[in-house]
Parts: sequence; C-alpha cells; structure tokens
Amino acid sequence: MDSNQRKVPIKNVLYMFSYIWDKAEFFDYKKLSNDDDFDSVNIFAELFLINIDSYIKRGIYREYKEHTEELKWIKWKVDFKESLNNLSFKNAKAYCTYDELETNNLINQIIKTTAHRLYKTSGLKEEYKKKLNNTLLYFNQVDLIQIQNSDFDKIIFNKNNMYTFYFIMICKLIHQSMMLSESLWEYKFIDILDDDERMCNIFELFVYKFYRKHLKAKVLYQKQLEWDLQGDNKNYLPTMNLDIYIETKDEAIVIDTKYYKDVLGDNMGSKSFKSNNMYQVYTYMNHIKTDKNVRWILLYPYNWEEINEKYDTKLVSWKDAKFEFRTIDLSKNRREIEWDLLEII
Repeated sequence: MDSNQRKVPIKNVLYMFSYIWDKAEFFDYKKLSNDDDFDSVNIFAELFLINIDSYIKRGIYREYKEHTEELKWIKWKVDFKESLNNLSFKNAKAYCTYDELETNNLINQIIKTTAHRLYKTSGLKEEYKKKLNNTLLYFNQVDLIQIQNSDFDKIIFNKNNMYTFYFIMICKLIHQSMMLSESLWEYKFIDILDDDERMCNIFELFVYKFYRKHLKAKVLYQKQLEWDLQGDNKNYLPTMNLDIYIETKDEAIVIDTKYYKDVLGDNMGSKSFKSNNMYQVYTYMNHIKTDKNVRWILLYPYNWEEINEKYDTKLVSWKDAKFEFRTIDLSKNRREIEWDLLEII
C-alpha cells in the first residue's frame, strides 16, 4: 500500500503501544511533530530523543556490580582464600570483594545500542543524527551489545528502575521494527503498518487495555468458553477464546477485534461481511454462560468506508442478543479515538 494512502499515522501506532505498555499517561502526543509523513525512522528517532532527554535529566540508571581484585588497601571485605592462594599478604596486598555503582548495565546497554542503531539507519534526518551523536557521549562507559529479544525479558523492574520501563519498551519496539539493510551495518525499518497480523495484535491489545483503564466494569482478555458437548476426548476440540469480554450491570459485551485492509469480502459479486466471522460469532454467542443479555461487537479499524450496522437475534437460551459491526477511525487524534471507543460501549 502506498504510504500516502495509509489511514493510521505512525504516531497513532505509538499511542496504541502506550496503552499496551500501561503507560498511556507518559505518552506526550504534543511533543511529536505534526508532520504525518509516515516516516518510521524519523518518528521513532523523535520519540527516542524525547525520552532520552528526560532520562538523562532524571539521571542515568546505575546498579551495583560486584568486583574482586587485588588492592593495596582493604575495601569492603577481604577474600582470604584468593589472597592466600596468590601470596598477596606477603606483598602487603589483599584480594577484596566490593560492590560499585555502575552505568554499564543491561538497561543502558540496550539504550546505547538502540541510539547507535538509529544513528546508522538509512533515511534519518541530519538533525536527529547530531542529537543522537551528542547523547551517545553520556554513555561512554557503557558497552554496545547485540540485542536479542530475550534481553528485554532479563530486566527485572523494581522501584529503583521502574522509571526506565516506558523507555525500554520504546527501545524494544524499535529493535523489533529494525533489520539490517543490504548496505553494510546500515539499518532500515520494517513497515509494521503493512503487517496485518501484527497490527491485529496491536489493535486487539490496545482496545482491551483502553477499556480496562477507562471502564468501571469487569474487563477480561481472552476469556475461554467451554463447548456444550458431551463425549470422548475434548482435547481435540478447538479452543473458543473471546478477545475482550466486558460485564456491566445489565449486559455481557463481547468485542471481537479484526484488522483487515478490506472489511467487506466478495460474495458472488457483491460486498458482504466475511462469512467465517459470522459463523464464529454465532457459535461463540451460543456458548456464553450468563444471565445477562449479550451484545456482540465486531470492531474494525476504519478503512475506506464507515460501517455501523446493528442486528437483533435470540440465542439458543432464548436470551436477547445484539450483534453489531462497528468501525473506529485510527487516523483521528487521540482524544477523538478515545471518545469514539467510549461511545461504542
């Protein structure tokens, strides 16, 4: 798809991630430029620079690292075994083990390496290159590493380093969106907007985290339903998981998020809702165990036409149910997106 035709600005994708990371309040939408050129590298660099500026002002994270070395003076505690083995006492020395606060830790290694990779990315504005080069000076004592996805799982966040969480998640997103180009040691960005499967996961998690944050109701993610079947090995039966389940005083609301470039499919020459979605909805609706009326919403991102269709039906249990097709325009500003999502509920 041509970049100029896209309906979702990169900065709105970043906004959705801020909810996924439970850090929506830290996402300063106003600081990002209004130039919606969909240029991933410069939007990511801009976001990185905004956060690294705040990070440096707050203070680069340091953590204690244990050292053991031969010294002419006693520091912290003496390692007698090592000192005796190396005859250190005869030379008026001793092996000592001590802790020292250092900046060369995994958090700073990820930040420095991300800055370095951004600097080496093709298409980066010259002004951002200069700013990244200046920030790298603060990390002279920090090693560059080969970042692996598993490195992000190794970080244990606590009260001392929690302020780095949002920044590290931004680094993770940048890392997962980068790849080496054909030019030696130059990076380029993978366009996540053209990856329907990944955008579907982002959209689904964003909607769930949004409603969990803003609704005073029970909001569940991937609630599993049980098949109303008796017989042999049930392990062969496919799972039925609801994307988002919301239970209010009067209703059980299920939101099934979809992310397609085309909401409507072709059915013998005419446009219609995708049949597999319809069959799935009717199966799932009749397996919900609740004493409330059921409302099922198939939610799509706004594509080339807005859809707002509602249908009434009755379930096998003879309970009233409503079935809706709704779209949300992800090209709007964040306040309008939030208002529209609340209006749907």
